[in-house]
Amino acid sequence: MITAPIRARQPAAGRLFALQRGFTLLELMVVLVIIGVILSFVSLSSGGDSRAEQMQREAQRLIALLELASEEAVLRSEQLAIRFGETDYEFMILRGGRWLALEDDQALRLRELPKGIELRLELEENPPPGLSAEDADAPQVFLLSSGEMTPFALVLSAPESERKFRIKATLLGHLALEDEE
Repeated sequence: MITAPIRARQPAAGRLFALQRGFTLLELMVVLVIIGVILSFVSLSSGGDSRAEQMQREAQRLIALLELASEEAVLRSEQLAIRFGETDYEFMILRGGRWLALEDDQALRLRELPKGIELRLELEENPPPGLSAEDADAPQVFLLSSGEMTPFALVLSAPESERKFRIKATLLGHLALEDEE
């Protein structure tokens, strides 16, 4: 039996490219578009109510500022207060028998709420003693040097969100945040 050496078959030059086939640019673009569409749907479905999250952050910030202001009133032995507007709030101090805005305190400065978020203040006595309807610039909630606070409820809401957040304060200065759906 005669044996001949077996030679490996060399592919022709034209067949070499056919064997080393990769992805075309068009195929890669289609895959990227499909992934982008899927990610868009996932982020929209799991995104939740971003306005509600924003309101919750603002409510938590306001609680922290109220606690800070209450502690400052006790430590300084000064009477502080807060004036709520529909879309803002501002801390005030009693000086010379007048309520003045705390402009020199960076933490307790005038705060504007993000566009679309509204405040509604609920007081047991509406208006509080010594505050008439003409005094729109006067404070409604008082933070006394004894640690006491005007009891109130403050509701943060937005027209495009079903959720509301209520901050409740007691006479002894305890603050609580409630989520209303």
